[in-house]
Amino acid sequence: MDALGDRAFGALLLILSIPNVLPVPGLSTATGVPMILLGAQMAVGRHSPWLPRRMLAASFDRKAFLGVIRRAKPWAERVERHLRPRLPALAGPTAERLLGLAVVVLAGILALPIVFGNQPPAFAIALIALGLMESDGVFVSAGLVAGLLAIVIVAAVLLGLGQAAVAVAQQLIG
Repeated sequence: MDALGDRAFGALLLILSIPNVLPVPGLSTATGVPMILLGAQMAVGRHSPWLPRRMLAASFDRKAFLGVIRRAKPWAERVERHLRPRLPALAGPTAERLLGLAVVVLAGILALPIVFGNQPPAFAIALIALGLMESDGVFVSAGLVAGLLAIVIVAAVLLGLGQAAVAVAQQLIG
């Protein structure tokens, strides 16, 4: 984290979101909770991330991590061609506080065990992270729009599950 400097928040958020974008089953809570912590730190204006020793000591299976990197590499190379410093106010220190709140909300959704509910918020966080790393307000904006869509998608899934549960309960009760 020390080597990443002012890009540490973005880099950590990107590293934690990629397994959920691809997706790798079973990692949403394990990656969502640290993202909530990182987003909260951004929101309060910390200049560099802090993670508890226990989270820093956690490791991923090397083979699984390399598989994620291999699957993400072509995607990352395509995206990288479009990154450049644009609309710096949307990726600057002041905006970073508001983006921290957005990350907290999206990571909170990501951490929930919702079927098909992990990829949309993870994708939004990845776009925000890329925008932060490269001071690209266009990517930050795209991440915020994707985040709003993710919230709508997850709300629709939860609403549908709720309606299905009510329908099943009515059938069982009579």
